[in-house]
Amino acid sequence: MAKVLSFLSWNVENFHNDATRVNDVVDAIKAKDPDVFGIYEVKGAAVFQALTTKMPGYSFMITESPGVPEILVGIRGGLTGFITQKDELQSKVPTLRPGALATITIGTDNYSLLFLHLKSFDNPRDWGLRDDMFQHVASLKRAIDKAAPAGQKANFVALGDINTMGLSPAYNNVTDFDGAKELEFVDKRMSTSVNGMRRLSKTHDNTWWNGKAKPGPSSLDHVYAADHLQFKQFDGAEIEVSGWVDETTDQKKKDWIEKFSDHSILYGEIHD
Repeated sequence: MAKVLSFLSWNVENFHNDATRVNDVVDAIKAKDPDVFGIYEVKGAAVFQALTTKMPGYSFMITESPGVPEILVGIRGGLTGFITQKDELQSKVPTLRPGALATITIGTDNYSLLFLHLKSFDNPRDWGLRDDMFQHVASLKRAIDKAAPAGQKANFVALGDINTMGLSPAYNNVTDFDGAKELEFVDKRMSTSVNGMRRLSKTHDNTWWNGKAKPGPSSLDHVYAADHLQFKQFDGAEIEVSGWVDETTDQKKKDWIEKFSDHSILYGEIHD
């Protein structure tokens, strides 16, 4: 199989102000050499110089919404890309983040990557908002499928910080609807009601940790893809997770988190 398109997704957690950290993060992205990437919790003015200096062959777009850090998308020069801000992902709450949809045209085929940063926390309101945001992801997938050539499914990937934290037992007297249960729920929705999408396997399940004993490492970052797409294998998984997960001691993990982010990097390649 040959590579068609490589992509990267990373929540860089309050990505602004610290010039040294900004440059370190941009160097880490550059080292992965993705064709298209999305990073989350960005303030554009703080990263403009580092991105344009260190990655001069890329074009960039950043979402715009009031009062929250944004999603930034970069596309390698030489690729034909069309990026749109998907405000419906805000679920009519202006302080939520919109989605960023990057459609890359390669030959006669379009590849649509929806970069997401969904609502966090495990209380009923936030879980409900996150669920509503995922319903908009499903609706967008169905719309793109309808626009695809007759008899074909869209080459669609939805990825990012999905924040699958579940619903706290404090608000749920029936069952402990934890993060794993929420993932099962989302998996079923995406596979059955969205005309065939699946969550891609990762080299490391847990992608987030803040370096503290509680709540401990968690699986918050995910990639969902149309089930006809094929991906490069990384040690038997379709998504390479790297970052603090690669460090050998808790102290080294904490040092990486301090230098970069409490989220690991997700990297993948679509192959033909």
